Amino acid sequence: MRSLRIGLLLGFRQIQRASTWTTMLIIFVMMFTFLNLIALSGILVGIIVGAERAVRESSVGDIVITPLVGEAAILNTPNIIRELATYPELESYSARLKGSALLEANFKERRDLSNERDTAQIILTGIDPIHEDAMTHLSDYVVEGEYLNPDEEGYILVGVYYIKEYAQKFGDVFDSVSNVHPGDTVRISLNGVSKEMKVKGLINSKVDEISLNTYIPEREFRRLFGKLDQNADQIVIRLDSPSQNVTVKNALVAGGIEQYAKIQTFEESLPKFLIDMKDTFNILGAFTGSIGIVVASITIFIIIFINALSRRRYIGILKGIGVSERAIEIAYVLQAAFYALVGSLIGALVTYGFLVPYFDNNPIQFPFSDGVLVADPLSTFYKFLTLFIITLIAGFLPAWLITRQNTLNSILGRK
Repeated sequence: MRSLRIGLLLGFRQIQRASTWTTMLIIFVMMFTFLNLIALSGILVGIIVGAERAVRESSVGDIVITPLVGEAAILNTPNIIRELATYPELESYSARLKGSALLEANFKERRDLSNERDTAQIILTGIDPIHEDAMTHLSDYVVEGEYLNPDEEGYILVGVYYIKEYAQKFGDVFDSVSNVHPGDTVRISLNGVSKEMKVKGLINSKVDEISLNTYIPEREFRRLFGKLDQNADQIVIRLDSPSQNVTVKNALVAGGIEQYAKIQTFEESLPKFLIDMKDTFNILGAFTGSIGIVVASITIFIIIFINALSRRRYIGILKGIGVSERAIEIAYVLQAAFYALVGSLIGALVTYGFLVPYFDNNPIQFPFSDGVLVADPLSTFYKFLTLFIITLIAGFLPAWLITRQNTLNSILGRK
């Protein structure tokens, strides 16, 4: 205990008498090491989290209802929708019909029938334009033309990945047609049935489910596909409070809806590859962050070592008057702890006071998502703890090396 008290006193005096510029420089090194540890992995994970948020906001909502295994559609859909209307937690919903068809463009201008047709195999979705827009704000993604008018018939919204002029920047990946703009007439064909429709608008989003899709009113979809029943292929639900989705899902299951359809929360509906990508980016962030920790620990080691070496005679005198080696080591460890604590504290203030709110309001524009900074407090605490312990070791080692030298040689400055 006596060594601890003397060590704390010596350490406090050393910090107090140290050069202000040197202290600030070390604290900045520790702050940037902390930011490197938190921010880099946070942004890597934030790329996937941004994509998840976009999918949740603009496509699948908080709860997804799909057909049971072996069923072609959600059974008893009208009753399920009536049941949903009784839930006060529900903000909006959209029932969708899904199918595939052939989109043909410029068929009126094709004078030579021996020329190849300009076609693309498409996903066709039947929606209630009002419910869908309330649920996903689909009209916000119209980049050319207009959104569907529920009072009009014969119109279609086309995702830009089906338009060659938009899709070609991704290479020859998407099946697309050329020179299609709002007002042009296209032909939709399936199972020997064809229907000419006018393009109402083009839609573009970083969510593939939107840009690689086409939308027509639900009643036209039913006529085109000959669907006589009222069952839907997918029902997506948005809640007033997304965090209640597990509670609402359990209530739906308890209400017996699960015998007609499969009910999943947004988290349960995420594809496995997205979860795997998030884990991978977490590992990459931890790897790059560990390099930062190594650099910081070496920096602390060098600084403490030079500091202790330059004070070798002073250390020798301390030992000569009876101060224990342990007390001197504690003094230098205290210095390292001071740098780690202050640097990390400033780094945490910058992270949670500035960086996280900034990237929430100004997401990084990646090609497939709006990236945010993810900084989970518990994960941040563990990373800080790792940085702190390694810094203490980096502070202890040089002090231990210097105090082990002969006391008389240290006082006389002999090697």
